[in-house]
Amino acid sequence: MTTSIPLRGGATLAALALMLAGCGGDQTDSPIPVAATPVATSAAPVAGPTSPSPTPAPSTSPTGDPYAPLTMGTSTTVADGAATATVYSYRHNVATTAPRPDEQPGFVWAAADVKVYAGKDVADGISVSNLPWTLVYADDTQYDASSIGYQQFPKPKYPWGEKLLAPGRCVRGWITFPVPGKPRSVAVEYAPDDVLVAPRWSVK
Repeated sequence: MTTSIPLRGGATLAALALMLAGCGGDQTDSPIPVAATPVATSAAPVAGPTSPSPTPAPSTSPTGDPYAPLTMGTSTTVADGAATATVYSYRHNVATTAPRPDEQPGFVWAAADVKVYAGKDVADGISVSNLPWTLVYADDTQYDASSIGYQQFPKPKYPWGEKLLAPGRCVRGWITFPVPGKPRSVAVEYAPDDVLVAPRWSVK
């Protein structure tokens, strides 16, 4: 029977392109560039690729305080050790040629480069999705991942719908969120159901 990280809600789109690769918790990863893809319609030209700043090699959280925010590039275990999660970078106001979020004045798209690793000891793997990921603000409000997608969103994209991840494998990609243009978020949170204290990564 597959070990699953319970997810909140249901995905509204089929799973999009994702990147799978054998990996380990102490593996050194290169940043994934934000590659904007032009739309084959009359949409305005898409801005050229933007590369995230280099990030440190992921490592297990060094602090014993579960409430302490993590730095970008730091990995931490979740779901009783069944998985390891990492946030590598955050980008504000991406996909500028895509339609505005829900046509809300002042809203923009933001994106986080994240990865989840399935522990080798989890016999049947785990289930992953973009649904447990949120952006957190200083006033304690949170914004969920976008329920719609556009070709201009950063790629590769993290899985939208529930995806089975085999033991010892990982998935990494960009998750895009509809957010206010100002102020910026203060953290990226990964909160699968039944996780008492969801880890957060500070956004600078």
